[in-house]
Amino acid sequence: MQLIRFALPAILTNLCAQLFKSLDDGLFVSRFVGPDALASISLLGPINCIIMSFAQLFSVGASTISAQKMGINDQQEAKRVFSRICIIGVSVGALIAVLMNVFCDPVCRFLGADDALIANSRIYVRIVHTNAPVNILVAIFSAYYATAGRPDMGLVCSILNGAMNIIFDIIFIAMMDMGVIGSSLSTIFGEIAVAIVGLFFYTRKKNEIYFVKPEKEYKSTFLATWKSGFSQFINSLSFSVTGFTTNHILLSVIGSDGVSANTVINDIRIIFNSAIVGFITCVGPVIAYNYGSRNVERLRKILTHYFKFWLFGSLIVTFIGLFLRQPLISIFFGSDTTTDLYKMTHLGLSIEMIAVLFSCGCILVMRMFVALGSPKTASILTVSRNFIIRMSMLLLLPWLFDDLGVWLAFPVSEAISCMVGAVIVIRNADNYGYGKSGIALRMMDEPLIKADA
Repeated sequence: MQLIRFALPAILTNLCAQLFKSLDDGLFVSRFVGPDALASISLLGPINCIIMSFAQLFSVGASTISAQKMGINDQQEAKRVFSRICIIGVSVGALIAVLMNVFCDPVCRFLGADDALIANSRIYVRIVHTNAPVNILVAIFSAYYATAGRPDMGLVCSILNGAMNIIFDIIFIAMMDMGVIGSSLSTIFGEIAVAIVGLFFYTRKKNEIYFVKPEKEYKSTFLATWKSGFSQFINSLSFSVTGFTTNHILLSVIGSDGVSANTVINDIRIIFNSAIVGFITCVGPVIAYNYGSRNVERLRKILTHYFKFWLFGSLIVTFIGLFLRQPLISIFFGSDTTTDLYKMTHLGLSIEMIAVLFSCGCILVMRMFVALGSPKTASILTVSRNFIIRMSMLLLLPWLFDDLGVWLAFPVSEAISCMVGAVIVIRNADNYGYGKSGIALRMMDEPLIKADA
């Protein structure tokens, strides 16, 4: 119960973040601007995933390293890693923003935007992707709140971000009829507000993590972060590849309505996933801390609760999602349940909600091995899950079952990937002490391996 109480703010943070994001990009655009506008934004999902892949690389990778440093009482280096990664993250974000503005139209065309969609896609790029440095910085701040022992700050920032998004959506879209421009502006205003709060928080020296002089060890920090967060980077990057492939399949088989339906399906499913993912994300630094201090018994107890929460939580979330799918879809598309768009979305969501258990299981195993100082194991799972299994199912099942195969691809691939993850967990039981024998071979060496120094 103590672990759940600690993680509760992170659970609510992730839930609120995904809920508000869906209300912003999904509900307001689909209800007040139209399905074509929603499709024009959704086509840029692969670029959003690329930006998020760097955000996840820096946030998860660096926060894990800092937590391990704190586990061996090297508090100063934990702060230096944080300070360096903020500078690196903002620099990478600025580069992405410049490239997206220079190559805006070719990128939009490549992603599938035709003459009817490109105008709105161009607006989204010019506003939202220019904000990439802030986007990455906010992700780093969010990941470090748990490492700093203040996961409640993540909840505060999530509520602030969501509230500003909704308020400005009402003003810009519902009242001023600004369309995609209004949606884009409300998105960046929320992120800027959260970034300002984070800057105030991390400049206060009474917190466990705050800005210090970086000491110019940028290369070693980047390499260590790359190793620690590579699996998370590949995981997010894979969504860009699979999202691009899915959108093109939907455009060729169904049309822009298929992209709109898939956007709503993903939004709703991710909202239900978010509580479990929030718990996993928050507990990651706790696992890393106890791995760094080589506390085998406590680590075993934490991992036991970790798996129990995933299993029972995922089952409960799945049943709730299936029960509420009809009213949730109606919120996005209105009360007309006879349209082809509604029926398509209802079918896809009914199938994909089954994947919650498997999807969260894959994320749990990947994040666990990152925290346990074994990013290679996490990377093997991530690459097999996203680039081999999911892409295979995404190409095979639509060929066999047409549009039904698009909706089947995700749950089938996640189920197979989860089974692969289960095998990896079982085979590593004696390395980390969570097996019946209690043996922890990987935890009998020095407190931290040199590669993570």
